[in-house]
Amino acid sequence: MEAFRRLDLAASALGNHEFDWTVDTLRARIRQAPYAILGANVRFTDGRAVPWLRADTIVRRGGLRVGVVGLATTETPTTTRAANVRGLRFDSLAPVIDAHARALRARGADVVIVVAHSGAFCDRPAPGESTPTCRGEIVDVARALHEKVDAIVSGHTHSLVNTVVNGIPIVQARSSGRALGVVDLSLEGGAPTIDVREVVADSAGPVPPAIDSVVRRAVAAVASRVNRRIADVADDMPRESDEQYALGNLLADAQRWAGRGDVAIMNNGGIRADLRHGVATYGSLFEIQPFGNTLYKITVRGRDLRGYFEKLVSGGPRVRMHTSGVLVTFDPSRPAGSRLVSLTTADGRPLDDDRLYTMVLNDFLVTGGDGVDLARRATAVTPLNIVDLDALVGYLGTLPQPVRAPSEERFRVAGASQ
Repeated sequence: MEAFRRLDLAASALGNHEFDWTVDTLRARIRQAPYAILGANVRFTDGRAVPWLRADTIVRRGGLRVGVVGLATTETPTTTRAANVRGLRFDSLAPVIDAHARALRARGADVVIVVAHSGAFCDRPAPGESTPTCRGEIVDVARALHEKVDAIVSGHTHSLVNTVVNGIPIVQARSSGRALGVVDLSLEGGAPTIDVREVVADSAGPVPPAIDSVVRRAVAAVASRVNRRIADVADDMPRESDEQYALGNLLADAQRWAGRGDVAIMNNGGIRADLRHGVATYGSLFEIQPFGNTLYKITVRGRDLRGYFEKLVSGGPRVRMHTSGVLVTFDPSRPAGSRLVSLTTADGRPLDDDRLYTMVLNDFLVTGGDGVDLARRATAVTPLNIVDLDALVGYLGTLPQPVRAPSEERFRVAGASQ
């Protein structure tokens, strides 16, 4: 927040990760912010407005009144800890935008800008066309709008969005400061121009002293912990797209080891950086698992575990989860709900529908994160009071050095070459 103060921000949208450290922490950051943090579609579950959260604002620049409405994705309840958003609901975006666009113009706004933590993915333009084909929540929202909106600044999917939908320019500048989204609007009614410009480090210039001093203090405060050597890594283990990969296997193995479970599951959305070969420090491991998720051990019957894996493979050949302690073979050409061909546990035996198995999950998944909830069918749910990062640090210390990548595919498509 100290760095944000120096960037002279005017407004921002509330995102799912703003809830990662509980509502109390979010409210403390909102009180600190000298700019508007907006969540127009966030309400209490009984429909009441949330008194500590603003919906919109009017920013004045050079005589121009810019109305800004901010929104959070409707996916928020399943993309952050469920406990952290208990008592809140996240309404559909388009009706909320329409209502606030009307209200902002009635209050004198010359233009209306939407900032939405809601995203899309775009393909490259077809030959002979200049506009890409895009799909996703914010595209559907733009199509559904009836009131005039001058531009949408998108987020959440960490992707390149540079398009016009329903006459509205939409930009999303990837993630992590790798690009800048630029929209030029004509106040005389001309067509807008839009661009997403890649940030090239060697052309960015020196860091302003006001920002550099903040960063240096923060780095110095945690340097002794961040630089602590944990393990040596033999191979790069990159975070891939939607496929199975070695780093996900390693994290699932670490959690099964820490929880002494039969099976473990690691969600790909919780993996945030690559593991590079060479020395793995506490800081580099923190980059991979920064959320501080805690682990749970649940006890379930084999038939319920089988049903859980059926849900995991229901989306097609790509599975956005990693597992440890079980080998899953499935056929994506079969109807959803009957795609499992075999489930084999670590001891080489087929899964027994009547046997009880222990499963290690993080608290995000235990509470229904990513829309797959197994805990309701569990015969026991036990908090382990182990943070996922601590599990990884401890597990790496037990492995032969340098650590090798566990690259075997654990979700296998039937008939595919291994």
